[in-house]
Amino acid sequence: MTKQQDMFDERYRKVLRRHRQLSRGYVTKMDKNGVVAHIPLNHIRESFNFSALLLPFGILFFLKACIVTILGEEAYVQQVDLLRDGGFVEQVGAIFMQLDPITAPLAKLLGAIIG
Repeated sequence: MTKQQDMFDERYRKVLRRHRQLSRGYVTKMDKNGVVAHIPLNHIRESFNFSALLLPFGILFFLKACIVTILGEEAYVQQVDLLRDGGFVEQVGAIFMQLDPITAPLAKLLGAIIG
């Protein structure tokens, strides 16, 4: 009895999953065998996870704050100014490495924690 119930539960979960997919939108197409099939639409929010970007950006802001804490704010600004005077790639790097509203308070917090 348990095996039959497990097989039923598995089929039931597949039906529910398919229903959820089709409820977000579908396209009706005919297979090469002549069978009409409903194919779920792929939405960009399903294929691209924005929360996956938060971790790398959070790490970058944290590393930038660590550099500001170690060098000090004045020395860091001088280094960014040196980058601005360099070539194209260095100028682009200076844009990304400039102090921003997230890095400055985070650096002050790290400075208070580190001492």
